[in-house]
Amino acid sequence: MTELNELSERMDSNEEIIDNLIKKTTELEKQVMKIPEMNIPDYSATLDTIIKELADIKRDANKSDQLSLLNAIGAKLDSLPKSATRQFRFILFPETNQGQYYKIVFGRLIPWLLCFMVATYIFITGYKAIGVYRYNHDVRESMHYERAWLYLQQRAKKKMSAAMDEAYHKTADK
Repeated sequence: MTELNELSERMDSNEEIIDNLIKKTTELEKQVMKIPEMNIPDYSATLDTIIKELADIKRDANKSDQLSLLNAIGAKLDSLPKSATRQFRFILFPETNQGQYYKIVFGRLIPWLLCFMVATYIFITGYKAIGVYRYNHDVRESMHYERAWLYLQQRAKKKMSAAMDEAYHKTADK
């Protein structure tokens, strides 16, 4: 009986392994289906011409003269048309290492940019608040001087009032 239990446990574990393998293969198949097809250019015509030219060179060339054969092959290859395409691309998002790119951008650059913006806003707001505070302080101080001046003017005698008027006119902005 114990052997049957062990055998059934083995079977269960084997079934789990097979299920995992099936899941992995289906995931891999899905990934393979997502890969776009690559267009491979058809070089069969140029290969045919190269083969024909090589056959002509082999017929014409002396078998002992391998250096001249290689030079002829190089000249024929150089005379074939070359397909060269130049591409200038500005890639905003990378084609490889997307995880590292997003980690750098969203994990470091954007938070630091936000921190600098908040710090700049706090600095500007603080600077304006200090200016308003100084202005209010100066206004309160000048109001205090004005009230003191008016108080003295109301309570002063004629000689003191004349001296205050003279001081006022001498210190006036001209």
